[in-house]
Amino acid sequence: MALSLPAVSGSPPRWRLESNPNPPSTAQINAAENQVRRHQAALGAEQGKLSVASAMLAKLQTQAEVLTERYDETRVNEQRAASAYRVTEARLGQAQRQQAVSQRRLASLAAEEFESGGGFDSVAAMLGDANGPQDYMNQVGMGQVLAQSGTETLAANQASNAVARVFRTQAHELLVTQQADLRAANDLKLAIQAAVARQVGFVKVNRGKRNKLASELATAQAKASALTAARQAALAAQAAAAAARAAAAAGSAAGASPAGSNQVPSWAWGSGASATQGDVAANWALTQLGKPYQWGGAGPDTYDCSGLTMDAWAHAGVQLAHWTGYQWESGPHVPLDQLQRGDLLFFATNTSDPNTIHHVGIYIGNGMMVDAPYTGAFVRIDGMYSPGGLIGAVRPAG
Repeated sequence: MALSLPAVSGSPPRWRLESNPNPPSTAQINAAENQVRRHQAALGAEQGKLSVASAMLAKLQTQAEVLTERYDETRVNEQRAASAYRVTEARLGQAQRQQAVSQRRLASLAAEEFESGGGFDSVAAMLGDANGPQDYMNQVGMGQVLAQSGTETLAANQASNAVARVFRTQAHELLVTQQADLRAANDLKLAIQAAVARQVGFVKVNRGKRNKLASELATAQAKASALTAARQAALAAQAAAAAARAAAAAGSAAGASPAGSNQVPSWAWGSGASATQGDVAANWALTQLGKPYQWGGAGPDTYDCSGLTMDAWAHAGVQLAHWTGYQWESGPHVPLDQLQRGDLLFFATNTSDPNTIHHVGIYIGNGMMVDAPYTGAFVRIDGMYSPGGLIGAVRPAG
């Protein structure tokens, strides 16, 4: 699986062309490439640690979700148990109130019974009754019925009270259990949340280390690419100079230059913009590193290749059209061994036909350039030969 590495942060290096006739040696390039491999190994190891830490974090987050849901379930159950306990409390209170009412009614009946006949002998009461013995017997029977009714009501209320007490006890025990479960679930939730927080911190530290190593790798890769490109440029310049000397010698021997020669006079590229303007364009282009490529993009947030070069040179006071074809004609063509910072480098599918030019970058020195390469990429530093098909260079006219 390909790794997505962060963009290199900080101010980009300001590459400068140094007047050094000796190209970087093979040994220097090998040393730089070895350094790249060491950084790649360190980055791979740190990426492995980050992957493990991230997997552990994902696992802990899943556990946290499960425990959080369990906590929510336990909380709902505790709320239901509390509601049930309140209901049984209310029922117990109602039963106790009914029992008290029955007790008062029974006491009242007993008092009435005593006041009506309980203070005399039963025979005397019967004979002295104004309505006769039958009426007395009726009264005694009614009193017994009333007394029996009060006793049964009291017994029923006592039974209801006993049942209510049982339910209250059961509801209280359930509530206590659910409250204990809720506390335990809350403790688990807090523990897993703390574990997740610790793992997030660990992942953050690992990611910081990974990003630092990625930045160091990018720097090492840029250095190795710069050395390789500088060597290629120097060797190409040497070969071009040798060819030019051979052609000049051949022309001198022939007594005249061949017809249709397209050799560029040494003064021609001096008519372009100044080195100071080139530095301004190159340095501004470096401030745009990391911005995404977009067809037709001309800033400030997105660019295509000619949009980036147009905006860069605008900051140097030179107006360019937003098309590689016109930019190819915007100033004198410069031999590759005479490049200076800010010069435009053009790439074509056919290096003998300018009509096939499809890409342009800004030279920043040491065989490197800044360009907006293609859809899905970002403004970045590339070797001047890395895209392939380098057809030539132009120094925009100031």
